[in-house]
Amino acid sequence: MKRIGVCLALGVAGASLARGYFVEQEKLSPTILLVRHATLWTQGPQGILQDADMLVRDGKIVEIGRNLKAPAAAYVLEAAGKHVTPGLIDCHNHSAIRGGVNEGSNNVTAEVRIADVIEPDDIAIYRQLAGGLTAAHLLHGSANSIGGQDAVIKLRWGVAAEALLVADAKPGIKFALGENPKRSNFRVPGMPERYPTSRMGVMESIREAFLAARDSMREWEAYRKLPPREQERREPPRRDLQLEALAEILRGERVIHSHAYRQDEILALMRVAEEFGVRIATFQHVLEGYKIADELRAHGAGASTFSDWWAYKLEAYDAIPYNGALMHERGVLVSFNSDSSELARRMNLEAAKAVKYGGLDEQSALAFVTIHAARQLGIDHRTGSLEPGKDGDFVVWSGHPLSAYSLVEQTWVEGVREFDRAQDLERRHRVAALRAELRQKILHPPGGKEGEHEGKEAPPGQAGEPSEAAVPPSTAQAPEPAETAPRRQIFETRPRPYADRLAALGPPVSIVHATVHTLAGPDIEDGTVSFREGRIVEVGAGLPPLPGAQVVDARGLHVYPGMINAMTSLGLIEIGSVAGSVDLSETGDLNPHVNTALAVNPDSELIPVTRANGITHVLTAPAGELVLGTSSLTRLEGWTWEDLAAARPIGLHIAWPSFRIQRRSFFGTPPSAEEQKRRREERLKKISRLFEDARAYRKALQAEAQGGPAVDQDPRLEAMLPVLDGTLPVIAHADEVRQIEHALEWAAKEGVRLIVAGNGDLWRAAERLREHAVPVIVVSVLENPVREDDPYDAPFTLPLRLHEAGVRFCIATGGGGFGSSNARNLPYHAAMAAAFGLPREEALRAVTRYPAEILGVGEHLGTIEPGKSASLLLADGDPLEIRTQVVGVYVDGRPVDVKDNRHYRLYERYRNRPRLARSP
Repeated sequence: MKRIGVCLALGVAGASLARGYFVEQEKLSPTILLVRHATLWTQGPQGILQDADMLVRDGKIVEIGRNLKAPAAAYVLEAAGKHVTPGLIDCHNHSAIRGGVNEGSNNVTAEVRIADVIEPDDIAIYRQLAGGLTAAHLLHGSANSIGGQDAVIKLRWGVAAEALLVADAKPGIKFALGENPKRSNFRVPGMPERYPTSRMGVMESIREAFLAARDSMREWEAYRKLPPREQERREPPRRDLQLEALAEILRGERVIHSHAYRQDEILALMRVAEEFGVRIATFQHVLEGYKIADELRAHGAGASTFSDWWAYKLEAYDAIPYNGALMHERGVLVSFNSDSSELARRMNLEAAKAVKYGGLDEQSALAFVTIHAARQLGIDHRTGSLEPGKDGDFVVWSGHPLSAYSLVEQTWVEGVREFDRAQDLERRHRVAALRAELRQKILHPPGGKEGEHEGKEAPPGQAGEPSEAAVPPSTAQAPEPAETAPRRQIFETRPRPYADRLAALGPPVSIVHATVHTLAGPDIEDGTVSFREGRIVEVGAGLPPLPGAQVVDARGLHVYPGMINAMTSLGLIEIGSVAGSVDLSETGDLNPHVNTALAVNPDSELIPVTRANGITHVLTAPAGELVLGTSSLTRLEGWTWEDLAAARPIGLHIAWPSFRIQRRSFFGTPPSAEEQKRRREERLKKISRLFEDARAYRKALQAEAQGGPAVDQDPRLEAMLPVLDGTLPVIAHADEVRQIEHALEWAAKEGVRLIVAGNGDLWRAAERLREHAVPVIVVSVLENPVREDDPYDAPFTLPLRLHEAGVRFCIATGGGGFGSSNARNLPYHAAMAAAFGLPREEALRAVTRYPAEILGVGEHLGTIEPGKSASLLLADGDPLEIRTQVVGVYVDGRPVDVKDNRHYRLYERYRNRPRLARSP
């Protein structure tokens, strides 16, 4: 219990430690700044300039060119080998807003203002600066047909709220259409329904609000036209802040940014707006904008969209990653947005997806998060491009700004260095020293009683083992090598049977003249990979094709093992918010007997979309409350669920009870800390009782086999037997140090094999995981840190820390609600780990070889070797780079058409839509 007391004190101190650590960052603000010898992406008329210079004076760019002379007293930033771009801009962001973003009272809340609730100390500001973001559009939520007034900010750390606002940005307001304002997915039991509940009602509520505002304007105009004496005798019209804001829209003084997904509602709002002489400034998300791109252009509306989010609810089912490119090609002003404090940290990589999906040139793609975004917000006179007269908002990148491997080295806002990675890394040592000093004072207080904090619960977000949280992995004390004998080995690989009902259908194929990345040995130039009936026959340099084989000439292409996503809900969720298409979890706490394989929908549209990015197998995992069921390895090709079931079951999934005390909840105040602890203990007891019952059941079966009394078959306990005998591991879902430690202790006591799946605090438990030889499934690298005083890159460096500690691990994207639609982005999680220090070959193995080994199918998948499955991908480059195109996929030797998927079909259909005339 003493450790919990230490956690409490360190947790409270940690928040102030984070504040001090970031606020005290040295903000360099030279009067004159010269950036020299950079590759400048101006995003203006000058395009990309090699070996160029940029002069900034008093926060403004004054000159761009080559061989500029440094004025006296100028600060010179040497940028040879670096790329410099304008600061990135996010057109839809909800960070730095205090107290929530939705007003739940009325459907029309035009009177509320985001500017009144800006939180300048939100740690998201610093983290997004670390990703190159310099400006953001802070929007009200989407619960209202007409929401609140927006705010455009420049990102700065440690300043007053007013200093964040861009005063001359065009005033805007948030509208919302579709499922959110009609409350399709947010109806709380016991609460009355609120008008509107249909798209018809949403549109009429907006029209009625405009009519009321117009009537109010007329009343005020009539009153102001009265002679002064008459005005004195009459009461003025009642002042209404809501109607005043709407009147500003009708007068063209405030612009509309409308949340919208479907083409019908987008078109309807444009027509309502035109009825009142109004133009929509931007449609936000606008996921079906590609279907009516000509109408958007004719109306004059911009489009700020997601790069590739889809299928998380019904109205997002026709979203395609080609959306931005298609609208851009039809003349619509397009930007990409985040709507996420995490995604906002990597908007450059979102821009890169416009190159992958739609073939945009790189400057046009980068414009989606720079100059196009600035134009949509009416701040392009100040920022969005590097041009004389504009603000000195720019980012220094370690490499190409659209490369998955490039890091932000510095971020400057109006000539002030707001982020410096080198300084950030250096200051982590100071934080680590302060943390150690605090720990000693707490454990050994001068004149106090040792252990006085004992028994207290750690505050939310601060629970866990005290550690050197801020030490970068490359400078932390090196652990013992992975080969060191473990203290107690809980995990031991047990091969799982691998089934392929369609193996005989695999034609003989020889891929020749490729660069073959076997991931079992050196790369092979001018290599040949030959296979038949689903299995690799030969691999080598310059080998002739198999007799009678289909020959694939892969000159200039690269062959890799098919990627394996080791934690998804693919096949169990078609559309996240449509209950009938979700088969993710079962009721009750104890469901060891349910297996995901038979619930996988082989005709899911999400499977070919995922497969098209080079993923050939996924772990389809259940969800739920406690003991979730068993997972299956799903191959992404076949006619029936039996065809898709490559190996089953793989492991018994348990959602390990959380040790963190929840202080707030979306649906009201959570139970007391004591009640939460009582429920946790009860859940832990349920797990132990299940295993006790299973052992008793096994003993009874053994007795029956020796002539004892007959035993009634119990499917739940029957399913536990392979876990007890070590055939199946327990896959414990755990993110917190205390969760992980408890699971390790429990597994050692129970004598079961264990795999830990999670992220968060995993790196803090790395040493114990290594000691026990327990492998890890890193469930998503693309996350925010769990604590304010964690380094901004803690999730990105998690794989590196595990690698350095000698922990076996693989990388996955995660299950649950987004575990189907986002499964295709697996390689980009690995790429982020590589960008932050994980060796590139290890990053590749983390999505190929290592998941196969950890899941027990390493004899069949994960590398390119004779005898293994011919599950392969062909690409025109590195598959971890977003701009790389996957041009071919084989699943167990059977070729699949990467263009045969819902997204590409919609892309082709609407790319070929006849163009409308340019006039409305």
